[in-house]
Amino acid sequence: MQHDILISAYQGLCREGDVTANLATARSVVAEARARGSHFLAFPETFLSGYESPEAVQRGARPVTDPEIQAFVAESAGHEMVILVGRVQRVGEAVYNSILVIQHGQLLGTYAKALLTGGDARDLHFAPGRSVPVFEAHGVRFGIAVCHDSSFPHVAMAARLQGAEVLFTPHYNEIGAAGVEDHMQWVRNCHIGLACQLKMVVVRANIVKTGRPGLVSYGDSFILGPQGLPLAQAKRFREELITARVTPAHFQPPTVWADLGEVPGWLRTTLARLLEDYRPPRDEADLRYWLETMVHGHGYSAGEAASALGLGLADVQDALRRLGVAGEPLPVPPPGASLRVLPYPGGRHPRRGFFDGAVAPQRETKFSVFAPWAAQDYAVVDLPEAIWWQHGLLYLAHEHDAAPPTPWRQQGIRLPPLEWDRLPGGSLAGHRVLPNGVAFGAGVCPGPDGLRLELWLENGAAEPLRDLRVQICVMLGRLPEFADQPPQSRVLQAPFAACRNAAGTRWLITAWEGCQRAWANPACPCIHSDPQFPDCPPGERRHLQGWLSFYEGSDIEAELCRLRERQNGLRLAARPEW
Repeated sequence: MQHDILISAYQGLCREGDVTANLATARSVVAEARARGSHFLAFPETFLSGYESPEAVQRGARPVTDPEIQAFVAESAGHEMVILVGRVQRVGEAVYNSILVIQHGQLLGTYAKALLTGGDARDLHFAPGRSVPVFEAHGVRFGIAVCHDSSFPHVAMAARLQGAEVLFTPHYNEIGAAGVEDHMQWVRNCHIGLACQLKMVVVRANIVKTGRPGLVSYGDSFILGPQGLPLAQAKRFREELITARVTPAHFQPPTVWADLGEVPGWLRTTLARLLEDYRPPRDEADLRYWLETMVHGHGYSAGEAASALGLGLADVQDALRRLGVAGEPLPVPPPGASLRVLPYPGGRHPRRGFFDGAVAPQRETKFSVFAPWAAQDYAVVDLPEAIWWQHGLLYLAHEHDAAPPTPWRQQGIRLPPLEWDRLPGGSLAGHRVLPNGVAFGAGVCPGPDGLRLELWLENGAAEPLRDLRVQICVMLGRLPEFADQPPQSRVLQAPFAACRNAAGTRWLITAWEGCQRAWANPACPCIHSDPQFPDCPPGERRHLQGWLSFYEGSDIEAELCRLRERQNGLRLAARPEW
């Protein structure tokens, strides 16, 4: 911002579904704001259309080509002021909760509310916006966050990262009378947080209304400086036009004490990867599968499912109802049945600790194996977590700044997300081809006695591959009986890594042929039987086989002896075809 600007916000009454009456009010307010010399004027959410009922929304919905709307836009040709006015915009059969941005007799653009409440989508049938535009006028870049948008940092941050210095937040708050004080405090605090954290002027324009029994629209419109303090604020339950002068000094010390430019690139990159760490469903059948896997299989909440799928909470709740996916867990398999194995859905970190050692974990290498005695107790196996070669780290299934960079990270290559192939009988298989032509893959075959596991690597590169060490992590945090791991609870006898519950009556055992290290990390908590591939010349393939099982009993040495004899050093007699 290079010079002072005057910003006005209108707090007043909207007539439901009556666009003509609301335009008349808007014209009167525009004249008053012009008389004050305002550069910007903001009206409340859906001010021209109404919001209190589906009938009001439908009556007030107009296309942008509507003659009355076009006439209002054209009237702004006679002055310099920017007008932001809320309305219901009809586009074909869809309706959007949108804001018109008007100047010089033209429509500069629109913003449609992105983060809808359950009532917005379910009752009023609004479609969500899908973009966060930023506008510029009077030497100022500005963005918009409509009502519920301002309950989260995402829309405001998207505008700020595009250079916006001013954020307009039109509202239509009609609250149950008993919750007014709490709601008002919550909304104000959200706006203070956005102003301070993002170093923005935040302009809130709300309605006032007391016409419906038990519901209150209290107002509390305000203009906050980047310090979070009010530059202007309206009284509650009163029609009012507030105006504030914003100066360049509001964005400089001693008013503010930080700048977003101080945030280093690695932190921005980490945040971006965390925000995009979700997998949208391909279609309705895929959505059903993942919801059942998350909710029935893993006990996810609707919020966790929304995070994993990249959908809004209301969208997930609607899908759960529509598809009949209730929260009951899958039944415990009967005695003699195969262990249950499911792809790990993501959205919930597979660890219970040492999170900085696994940022943005990739789900395509991870599967869940469920304890045979409980419906939703499971270990998460990372197959593989990491592969090393003669040049260092070849592959890592998450981000970890303390680890050496892979060649792909050094070259700025993002490996594409993949998924497990789901095979008959509950088996899983997956593979990846790295940019240098080296391919690897894994297989999981469940049986009643345990899991038969395979890992293979094929050398499609020009040079021989040597020192091919592998990390395979069995994470225990979602097995409540095994979450605490004092040293005496573990047996680490290569090729076996085993851990027990506190009572010493149940064990989880894993082992791999070619094990070069059996170890545990109680901070995670996890156990490892980490193998090593034989050296692999170009064009050849190498295989490793492994095992995972649960054991109920106290004589772990006898069980390990039995497994050694049965598996003949973990070389399985017959390998499934993955």
